Amino acid sequence: MAQARSIVVLHPTSYRESKVVGEHLRDGDVVLLDLTRLDTDDMHRLVDFVSGLVFGLQGNIDKVTAYVMLLVPPGVTAIDDESHLTGSFYNQS
Repeated sequence: MAQARSIVVLHPTSYRESKVVGEHLRDGDVVLLDLTRLDTDDMHRLVDFVSGLVFGLQGNIDKVTAYVMLLVPPGVTAIDDESHLTGSFYNQS
């Protein structure tokens, strides 16, 4: 199992910041993505973007809350002690 370089918390305010999300994940960082500052259209676009990015990198997405996502690069495992209750709908691997 690979080790993440860092854990990065991002609070994007527009879709234009998607590149920063992608760069961190591509570089092996775990990204905690807070979508609460985005309008609905940008939120949907960013979720679509990170879903494709995570799928392409063979990582995972875990839903933390309705508007917070944990993006996990390949080779890194995020353990959720409540995952047995909710399942892991967003896992892409």
